[in-house]
Amino acid sequence: NRGYNKDELTGRFTDWINNSVGAIMFFNSRSALLQTISNINFINYSDNNVFKAAKAFANQKQYWSDFMLLFNSDFLKERRGGLRFNVSESDIADMAREGGARGVISKMLQYGFLPTQFADSFAIASGGATFYRNRLNKYKKEGLSEKKAQEKAFLDFREVAEEAQQS
Repeated sequence: NRGYNKDELTGRFTDWINNSVGAIMFFNSRSALLQTISNINFINYSDNNVFKAAKAFANQKQYWSDFMLLFNSDFLKERRGGLRFNVSESDIADMAREGGARGVISKMLQYGFLPTQFADSFAIASGGATFYRNRLNKYKKEGLSEKKAQEKAFLDFREVAEEAQQS
């Protein structure tokens, strides 16, 4: 990720900065809680307006099925576990592989991001479930097959999630 092989001081300073971010975010319940309100990012003025989203949410069996589909998708698993979306998290993960006391501290700081990552996935899946269902129904009404409608609805869901989520 970084090329500071010849400048040890710059590398150590960058490690310190990245670990300070980890210390601030360590089990930051406020950050995790604030992530959950971003589920409204999936409300729009067309096929997932407030009324259609409420109707999709009212069908609890289908809603939770869609929630689990999205929550367990490769896209959200990657967001939760890949640590690829934030350079400082990635750096912390790389440092943890070094071992030693610094590696252990870095690994502990890496785990501190878990509540925020989980809340991020929860918000995306909970808001995205109504969006996904309504978009799927829209595409089926337009004549797409079930499989094609699912694929297209998921791509739309992912695009909205990537555009709207700040992580």
